[in-house]
Amino acid sequence: MCSTAGTKNILDELDINPCIVVQAQRAGYVSASHILGASQTELEHKLGLSAFHIKNLIAAVTSHVLPKKLTAWEMAHESSNDVTHLTTGCPRLDDFLCGGVTLGSVTEVTGQSGSGKTQMALQLALHAQLPPSCGGLGAGVAYICTESQFPLTRLQQMIPHMHRKFPRGPYSYTDNIFVHHVPDMDNLVDCVQYQLPVLVSRHGVKLVVIDSVAASFRAEDSREVNKSALIQSLGYQLHQLAASRALAVVAINQVTATMGATSLYGMAGDTAPALGLSWANLVTTRLMLTRTHSNIPAHQVTQCRNDGAQCSNGGSDPISSLCHSDINNSKTQMSLQYNVRLMDIVFCPWLCRKIAAFIVNEEGIRGIDEDEIYMYASVLRNDSL
Repeated sequence: MCSTAGTKNILDELDINPCIVVQAQRAGYVSASHILGASQTELEHKLGLSAFHIKNLIAAVTSHVLPKKLTAWEMAHESSNDVTHLTTGCPRLDDFLCGGVTLGSVTEVTGQSGSGKTQMALQLALHAQLPPSCGGLGAGVAYICTESQFPLTRLQQMIPHMHRKFPRGPYSYTDNIFVHHVPDMDNLVDCVQYQLPVLVSRHGVKLVVIDSVAASFRAEDSREVNKSALIQSLGYQLHQLAASRALAVVAINQVTATMGATSLYGMAGDTAPALGLSWANLVTTRLMLTRTHSNIPAHQVTQCRNDGAQCSNGGSDPISSLCHSDINNSKTQMSLQYNVRLMDIVFCPWLCRKIAAFIVNEEGIRGIDEDEIYMYASVLRNDSL
């Protein structure tokens, strides 16, 4: 406690019986340091008050100088007006995830190559820059690459669709995505521990993407003991950053081959998320993306419920008109097909185990009509046999 706060007269700021205040002033016990530095017996003798009144005085002074204590109920209602989720850019998937990607936690997106992991990360990076009225965070994005170059070409393909869908959105989507390349696991941990907090503070970053978390750790198989410690450190730092800054952390993970036995989380098949339990225990939510052997005609996707919900900041609703225009003006649209992919909630504290179907088109990730989810969910089970 600083000396100024310790000697300040705080009696008039306390919500206690006025008689206690009068007695304390008469005895010269007016500051927090003077009152809390005395024993209860001394205060009873000097102030001429009962033990009950002295306990009330000490409790009032303690509450005045210490941070306010909140119950869980108070904390929940105090932050009820704050943004708690980042939109995925697809209303169907937002509904599936009960709002989108949660802030203040670590979300892992895992799956085989080509399942749509990076597509989802790019879509989140674009929508994070939108204002909260559009489901975004109105903030910057930190994108950490570990295994390849940042997919700038694909990002630039998606940006024109964002401009048409949200004409009042950011003028430049690329200026607020801060890309950093790390070559190995030591640099990744150091980046998250030292460089990332500075970037978050200076540029108002609210979304952190690591693509991918497994690549740097897989490169050094000879250091198993140190690897486990670094994984623990990485997970701890990500959780601390997410919780303290109320931002979303999305960690892309690879898969590894298994012998076909059912995993700890009831996942059957010949692949499982990389890094094992050391990393799995540090993840709040795990989403598994899977490619299927099924395709869906493009015209069937465009006739589904419009995913371009109107933004309250004046955004237009162009997707339906654009798609139907393509159908009317191009015969190739009728023959174009999209591969059906599945998003499986493997575990999440507030969501049950369920599966959603989606496709990746020119604009990004788009959910498939709910009537078709059950049909494609069976494909996942067949593919995993």
